[in-house]
Amino acid sequence: MRSLISLAARLGCPAPVEYNFSNVIIDSREAGSEALFFALQGRNADGHEFVVDVLGAGGAAVVSRDGFTGAVLEVDSVEEALMEAGAWARDCIGYPVVGITGSSGKTTTRKMLAAALSTKYRTWQTKGNLNNHLGLPLTLLNTPLDTEILVLELGMNHPGELLQLGWAARPNLSLITNAGMAHIENFGTREKIVLAKAEILSCTEKGGIAVIPAGEKIFMEEAELRGLEIITHGSGGDCFLENGRAMPWGIDLSLLYDGEHNMKNAVAAIAAAQRLGVDPVDSAEAISKLSPGAGRGELFHTVDYTVIDESYNANPESTAACLKSAVQFNEKPLVAVLGDMLELGDSSLQSHREVLRQVEEYGFELVVLVGEWFRAAAESSTGLKFIPAADWKEALTVVKESAKPGSTILVKGSNSMKLGLLIRELKREGI
Repeated sequence: MRSLISLAARLGCPAPVEYNFSNVIIDSREAGSEALFFALQGRNADGHEFVVDVLGAGGAAVVSRDGFTGAVLEVDSVEEALMEAGAWARDCIGYPVVGITGSSGKTTTRKMLAAALSTKYRTWQTKGNLNNHLGLPLTLLNTPLDTEILVLELGMNHPGELLQLGWAARPNLSLITNAGMAHIENFGTREKIVLAKAEILSCTEKGGIAVIPAGEKIFMEEAELRGLEIITHGSGGDCFLENGRAMPWGIDLSLLYDGEHNMKNAVAAIAAAQRLGVDPVDSAEAISKLSPGAGRGELFHTVDYTVIDESYNANPESTAACLKSAVQFNEKPLVAVLGDMLELGDSSLQSHREVLRQVEEYGFELVVLVGEWFRAAAESSTGLKFIPAADWKEALTVVKESAKPGSTILVKGSNSMKLGLLIRELKREGI
């Protein structure tokens, strides 16, 4: 239970009657006894419209306008108040907090690390995709009081975002998976992406730990400037993948996740867990039992096909890794259903061309391209045989009509391409 009067003091607003809350919500439909509701202005609705309903359900509201009575905190900005409240909750945490970020692999690595830590500690982690300026403070505020280690995922697509999130999270250990081309449209160059990722290191508690990719000079310099203990992962690092083994421990990795890229994520997670007191063998065993989530490498079978669901999101590095994995771990014939990779700015056409060159090299028998960028790349720079599709529905029709029985079908694209709906139909129909 947390005190509304204590939170009011942190937010600098008048204190109402005392009210103890145990969970924080931004959806009024979840209101009930011991709930604290932040009345945010959303795209489709204003939370203030539901304050009276929330109060009637026994909840409390933090609002940016007056006119309400009861257990209410009046603030200038509800959104800013939510982040401040998250930082207030973080101040009450006396156990280790881990922050994970990167261009790709954040969610997978977060789940791996949480699984490893759970072998020794009561571990709480970011749920779903709550890794932004709303989700992170909600996670901090809703972390169970008996937690012993908290694993937070921090997302970003603009400079300065990790400074804001890191200010609230103040991790004791920060793990960066990689720095690729994701969201380069908002940065311009890869160097600026690396600088933005490094923001999490400047927010890591002094005397803390940085688990960072080997060979990234900017990360190394920022970690040293902050006085952090440094553990590097990847080729040439303190821990690395070698012939399917997690080194330097010599542990054979056996994952339910496909791909070398996921094995590398596991190595980084094992290293972080070891620094927090978990035996690497125990970590590897826990990670080996972890199943991929929907859209993030989940493998399922229909009557005729094996389907690799990577539909949640895509950037050049993650798409290349998934293509390589599909070839390494699956039998032909291979089918690729690829949706555009978005937010790549001036590098969009070239990035899509590079991916298609890899598709052609690997010998995919059927290639279905959804979106304008892939179509333009295919038509302008490669002799690759492909079938264009206007949307996921048309792509599904092509798969049904053209994929041979026994095919392995990789589905990968940016989330807004809605290829997850194609996956849903494949599961539902069983084709």
